[in-house]
Amino acid sequence: MAKFRKPQARKQGLKILAYGENGSGKSWFDLSFPDNAIIDSESKIGVNENNPLFRDKIAAIADTSNYYDAVELMEEVIKNPKSYKTFTIDSYTKIYSAIQVACMEVEEERARKKGGNIDDSTLSMRSHGKVKLNVLRFEDYIAQASSKGINVIAVAHKVDVKQKSGENWIKVGEKPDLKANAEHTFDVVLRFYKEKDIVTGEYKYMAEVEKDTTNTYKLGQKLENVTYDHFKEYIEKNEKEEIVNTHYDKTINDNVNVMKKEQEDHETIVKEFKTLYSELVKQDESNKSKVASLMKAKGVEKYNDTSLTPQLIEVIQEMKKL
Repeated sequence: MAKFRKPQARKQGLKILAYGENGSGKSWFDLSFPDNAIIDSESKIGVNENNPLFRDKIAAIADTSNYYDAVELMEEVIKNPKSYKTFTIDSYTKIYSAIQVACMEVEEERARKKGGNIDDSTLSMRSHGKVKLNVLRFEDYIAQASSKGINVIAVAHKVDVKQKSGENWIKVGEKPDLKANAEHTFDVVLRFYKEKDIVTGEYKYMAEVEKDTTNTYKLGQKLENVTYDHFKEYIEKNEKEEIVNTHYDKTINDNVNVMKKEQEDHETIVKEFKTLYSELVKQDESNKSKVASLMKAKGVEKYNDTSLTPQLIEVIQEMKKL
């Protein structure tokens, strides 16, 4: 069981999310970190692993985009904090996409066995829960690595944020191509981009600071050719401190068990809703609109949304009164 402790100076690795456009210097940034164990999920690091600028900083490379491989490799790094100062996933987007693809293939296989059209297959709530579960597990490993004093760098692609203006959609910003609010996991978030020098015509590699809980840089500050040296003082100051015992390793299993239970409970409740709904409609067709009104009143847009289980329970209670 976790217990409160007194605040103290502690050894803790920095968690950095580096995202942005292709060819904007993200990989060069993560390659500048020392004693780096790297998961190369897109076969990009291979171009630079023998580069004299980086090869002495690379402790180990794994060529895989498999989520379960990534988990095992991260466990290996966590168990050897004296061997690795940095753990890099390049790219995290590829790992995240691989989880979704695997779940989609399971759905297609399920549809194929049932004789359905695999082109009509979509991720079920069960699969969405599995994706969520795996991402949560990975985030807990990131926290655990950080608590051992290991710096964690996650490289991500970017997607455009668009807003409708009249009949058209206009770009209003960019965000990491990951699950919603993925940036909350990290201490520092850098958006990488290229900027053309109007005088020389050459491109500069830039990074805008979107988050920095270390207060090393101000929000919105733009850094050119950002490397390990930009955070060296903060990181190496923390390296002198002692590691504090944490419970993140236990949290992983606890969270997995809780999420499994939530998923099972939700599926039971959905089954009850569907059965009750069928019975009510058989009794009276007008019950369709009554149930729809109940769902709207309780804010249940979709009955199979796992985040709305408590509201769905309230809907079922009201349905039993019809």
